[in-house]
Amino acid sequence: MSKNKDSSEQRRRENADPDENVRPLPWFLVMLLGAMAMWGAFYIYSTPSGEDSSYGDQRTVSTLRPPVPVAGAVMSVDGKQIYASKCVACHQATGQGIAGVFPPLAASEWVLGDEKILTHILLHGINGAIEVKGVIYNGAMPAWNTMSDAELAAVMTYIRSDWGNQAAAITPDTVKAQREATQSRTEPYQGGQELKAAL
Repeated sequence: MSKNKDSSEQRRRENADPDENVRPLPWFLVMLLGAMAMWGAFYIYSTPSGEDSSYGDQRTVSTLRPPVPVAGAVMSVDGKQIYASKCVACHQATGQGIAGVFPPLAASEWVLGDEKILTHILLHGINGAIEVKGVIYNGAMPAWNTMSDAELAAVMTYIRSDWGNQAAAITPDTVKAQREATQSRTEPYQGGQELKAAL
């Protein structure tokens, strides 16, 4: 009898086995799921159908293709943008250059003078001594002959018309003519004297 009594007391001391009941989702989660379902249904209903899904935003292939240049039309080239990407590190945004290192372009006789000279500088580059506004600069100007005629014309036109400069624009035809006339040249000019003598 005492043995049965001990086992009953032991069973009472132990926790009951957990019950697995159906527990409902929290009300806020039910509301969130319902709102998402309603939004999805509205989105599907309001989206135009019948179009090719590969376009997504309804653009056509012709819209995505770059424009084809028309024969004889001149594409616009931004000389200021070219200057900012290729020239500003040396000649500075103000066109004043760096004293004793890189010559100024503002009020420079090389910029405002004969357009052929300026074109040759950009096409072939120049090494050695060059006098700009009474100061001798002894450095190296790289050739930019990989740029197109339109790009060179645009950047030269920009530097001839900014920072108080007032010189005529340079056309791509001028650049093309000078490129063809000096196509055999493979070395930069050795200083300003050689450049002047070559023209």
